[in-house]
Amino acid sequence: MVTATGPAPGSEMTTSAEPTEDRSTSGVLHVAAIFASHMVLQRNKPIAVFGALDADCAGLEVSAEIRDFDGSVIVQAHAYASKEIKNGFSPWRVMLPAQPEGGPYTLRVTAGNDFIEYYDVLIGEVWLAGGQSNMELELRNSEDAEEALDNCADPLLRFYNVPKTGVINRNAEHAASWQESSPENSGVMSAVAYYFARKLRDELDSDLPIGIIDCYIGGTSISCWTSEDALNSSESGRGYLARYEQAIAGKTQEQFDLEYGEWQSRSDTWNASIAAAREDDPDVTWDTLTQQYGECPWPPPMTPTSQWRPSGAFHAMLERIVPYSLAGFLWYQGEEDEPYCGSYRELLGMMIGEWRALWSESLPFLIVQLPQWIDKKVDEGDGDPMLWPVLREAQWDAAQSIDNVFAICTMDCGEYNNIHPVDKRTPGERLGNCALRQVYGMSRIPVYGPTVLGFRCDEGGRVRLFFRYAHGLHFSGTTPDSFGDEFAKSLPSLVRLPERSGFELAGADGVFHPAYAAIFVDCDIDDLVNAKVNVVDYNATEFGIPINSRSIGTITLATPEVPAPVMMRYAWRSWGPAPLFNDNNLPAHPFKLDLTDHTDSDHAE
Repeated sequence: MVTATGPAPGSEMTTSAEPTEDRSTSGVLHVAAIFASHMVLQRNKPIAVFGALDADCAGLEVSAEIRDFDGSVIVQAHAYASKEIKNGFSPWRVMLPAQPEGGPYTLRVTAGNDFIEYYDVLIGEVWLAGGQSNMELELRNSEDAEEALDNCADPLLRFYNVPKTGVINRNAEHAASWQESSPENSGVMSAVAYYFARKLRDELDSDLPIGIIDCYIGGTSISCWTSEDALNSSESGRGYLARYEQAIAGKTQEQFDLEYGEWQSRSDTWNASIAAAREDDPDVTWDTLTQQYGECPWPPPMTPTSQWRPSGAFHAMLERIVPYSLAGFLWYQGEEDEPYCGSYRELLGMMIGEWRALWSESLPFLIVQLPQWIDKKVDEGDGDPMLWPVLREAQWDAAQSIDNVFAICTMDCGEYNNIHPVDKRTPGERLGNCALRQVYGMSRIPVYGPTVLGFRCDEGGRVRLFFRYAHGLHFSGTTPDSFGDEFAKSLPSLVRLPERSGFELAGADGVFHPAYAAIFVDCDIDDLVNAKVNVVDYNATEFGIPINSRSIGTITLATPEVPAPVMMRYAWRSWGPAPLFNDNNLPAHPFKLDLTDHTDSDHAE
């Protein structure tokens, strides 16, 4: 298996930072580094302002206040620093009462005779964008970057890049800052997060500020974003910890430094070569790049301070911004966990729960379901190991089974042999649409692709599937690289041959075979009621929309290789056909059904 899931090419990786002015300290007062001039604070919920005092000032009063342009106080609050010393400091937290959107304001924090003021502070919506390299891939390196940067100037769209470190790096934190979206600044912003924020800015109140906290590191597994206590609570988590302990066992600090330094040199050289080659020829293929410069030097050696060790990013990054008030989380990650995909669902649920506990709030959690991808060497060698479908299933299941968790499908995205697809507009805007509908209540925004509602097994081995969100149900393209293919465009939009349908059937032997698929004209609710369908999705009145007002689409599957099907699946490949869409151009998500799971129901509940 070959998986190169390291940092996105060209990404800004924080390795060290030169000493810089400490903008977060005044005398005995220390304010968390995420607070800075030009920041966006969360509207309509209490605003957490937090930091620490020198240990000998434990119990001292700390106050925070928001002032208008004329110096008048809009809101203020105070608290007392803890008398319990932690890491040599006395923590404090002031909770300012909830405020509506607005600004620019000044935030002033005071302890005794010491104070810090932050200027040009806005109040709006703040989202945290987390994950690994595909969330990390920066706007300047994404598709149509030049056009996006030329048009990105927006003083009400702002972002903060949490320094990417495996241990707390205060110099890097002092150097970090909140920035307005502009051609000069936004190139180093997550491209996915930018398009998400842009969508919110376009659709919500034009005067509503949007802030993004970029908190990600390429190549991190889900274990990096979870605490040791949480990992130790499950066998799967303990496995990550055990593999880490084995990797560092018996080595000296000198060995760690030598191994990591050598890797960093190789990695920097490789990234510089790739960046220069792509600058010279933006259309250069990854095959060509790999032939010229070799495979990405990954993984790095594991060390006790590594950015990629279990719980490293959790302590050095995430905990440094807890509990900065948020609207919700964006999550694009999973690639690095391919070898242990069977445990991903458990760890994902664990991480979501832990993050929400840190913020003491069941915040919305929006997941990018992994797109299509396979490594060319794997595809041409042993073939598809079928591990990415397991990761996608875990992500989708979390969205179906955990309250206030949602997932977007990106099966029409991805690039063959490139784990870092450059189209980041599609996932970013779909995340934006998901938030607009699920979080901000804009029911007019379409977010659902065709979703299987039930099935019926007919005589002769045919399987009839019933879909909702199926207005304009059709086939389009085959794989993400085929949408511009003339042959693919000439295919009938309602019928697909087995090798291009994405549907597979299996009999009692468990062997799946590609199936013919034919879409039939939309049926109404009476067709579903009278068909004695085996209902898969009982949540038929979701969001209060009565099912009898929806158009139901049907697809019939068959293959002579499986005269008596007992299982079916759709798009269950790392890379393969996934051509089913509705008229909102939203793809059907991968799914599988046990056709022996008969309910004998004669109506859909």
